[in-house]
Amino acid sequence: MRPANDVQGRDPGASRLLVKSDLVSWIRRLMDDAEVIAPAAGAGGDLMFGPVTDPASVWLGPGNPLQPPKQFVLPQTDPIVRIERNGGGVQVSSISDERARVIFGMRSCDARGMAYLRRMQATDLPDDSYLRRADRIAVVTLACTTPCTLGFCVCCDAGPFARDGHDVQLVDLGDRFLAEGATERGRAMVADAPFRPATQGDVVRRDELEREAERHFGDESAHLGAAMRRISTRRVAEELWEAMSPWCFECGGCNFICPTCYCFSVKDRCQDHGWERCRTWDSCQYSAFTLEASGHNPRERRKERIKRRFFHKVSAQYYQRDGAVGCVGCGRCVQTCLGTTDMPAVVAAIRKGVWHG
Repeated sequence: MRPANDVQGRDPGASRLLVKSDLVSWIRRLMDDAEVIAPAAGAGGDLMFGPVTDPASVWLGPGNPLQPPKQFVLPQTDPIVRIERNGGGVQVSSISDERARVIFGMRSCDARGMAYLRRMQATDLPDDSYLRRADRIAVVTLACTTPCTLGFCVCCDAGPFARDGHDVQLVDLGDRFLAEGATERGRAMVADAPFRPATQGDVVRRDELEREAERHFGDESAHLGAAMRRISTRRVAEELWEAMSPWCFECGGCNFICPTCYCFSVKDRCQDHGWERCRTWDSCQYSAFTLEASGHNPRERRKERIKRRFFHKVSAQYYQRDGAVGCVGCGRCVQTCLGTTDMPAVVAAIRKGVWHG
């Protein structure tokens, strides 16, 4: 659990207030300059992130869409190169999407996930296409004053209030929002009307709500530190991985709904008398994910694929490289997994050395 905030050291001048009746007008102003993405009820009633056409439809109540907003910075099918015949040759040109966007109302876990993805894409061989798109996205988070039932963000230092990955954080104070500008871009977004300065009392109430939200979690749901020590020092028995492997149905759902997963394949598709080379989501749990052209598969057994997934998510080696564990505690894998090989269940098995299924 993180230490409590120093309420006395907070500067109320860094925060602004927005009366809830002015929320729609603020979203309309944002829509004048950018495409606004926000959660809203879909055709079947499920919450989902999508482009806003009616600001009044934006949902800022409890609940988090099952699909994280990473699809707007790392699309499921992402064209990266256009290939066309040019006389007797071939012309290749890059494709980039640099539209200005505001992702509005995402939770702190998703903001941490986007920050994680950006660090990964910026290191080793930087992905310029991804970074240009990411840099054009402003993030407005909504603090979780009422934690979700399946989440364990406190175990990953990813919530319930945002620490990084956002430009503005909104905190629900009842009839108004406290808006905290975390970046220069964010402070500019809340500098003018309909915002007004916050008081010291508003800031004190904000910190009370954060402490109350953290207390709602009770005991941590996933003790990642203990699991990290066991994975990183090879103290997880092979028999344990073997026992867990039949419970994974290799559906890939855990990867596709995870805010920090980024495995991909590359496909060419015919498009307008030419071709587009696309990056498409893939799953490290698929049997053919590491299949080589020679026919050799270094992770042919399901046990090896599960082991690799959790080594990447939790090990000290990847923590040192990425600066964070590869999990933000959103709880989506718990909701999605058909066979209970979700993060809390597997971490508990690693810690205790026993798999209960």
